[in-house]
Amino acid sequence: MNVTLCNMCMIEDATNGRVLVQHRLPKPTNPWCGLTFPGGHVEYGESITASTIREIREETGLTVSNLRMCGVVEWEVPEKPQSTVWQDNIPKSKYIVFMFRTNMFTGELKSSAEGQMEWMTLDDMRRGSLAPHMEQYLSVLLEDDVPQAYGISGSGKLEAIH
Repeated sequence: MNVTLCNMCMIEDATNGRVLVQHRLPKPTNPWCGLTFPGGHVEYGESITASTIREIREETGLTVSNLRMCGVVEWEVPEKPQSTVWQDNIPKSKYIVFMFRTNMFTGELKSSAEGQMEWMTLDDMRRGSLAPHMEQYLSVLLEDDVPQAYGISGSGKLEAIH
C-alpha cells in the first residue's frame, strides 16, 4: 500500500479574531480548490511538524511555532480509482493529512502559486466557496471530540468520526 503524508495548519490571529485562509487554485494534477488552509506534502527525511512549518513558510511567508496537532483526515483510494487526474490517486493507497492549529507566527504575509492568502473570520470563510469537505476538516480542527475524518476517494463522502 502506498501512503502519502500531508499537513494542513489553521493559523489564528487572536488580535483580530481571524484565520488565515488560502484561496486554493486548481492544478492539472490536483483539481481540489476553494477556501482552505495552507499545507502540503511531507517530504522524505522530514518530520511532520517540520514539513508543516516549511509548507506554511513557502505558501504564506510566515514562520509558525507552537503547533498543536488536532487530528487527522484520512482518504483511501479504492482498487479502481474513479479519477486519474489526481497525482496521488494511486490504486489501493492512503492519503493522511495531519491537522494543526497555531496562533504563533512571525513574518510578512504573501501569497504563492498555491493560492491567494487572506485573513477572514471563520463565519466569512464558511459562507464562501469552501474546498470540498472543508466543513469536516474544520470539525477535526475545532471540535475536541472529533479526532479524525475518513473517506473513500471518489465516493463524495468524508465523515467526521467522534
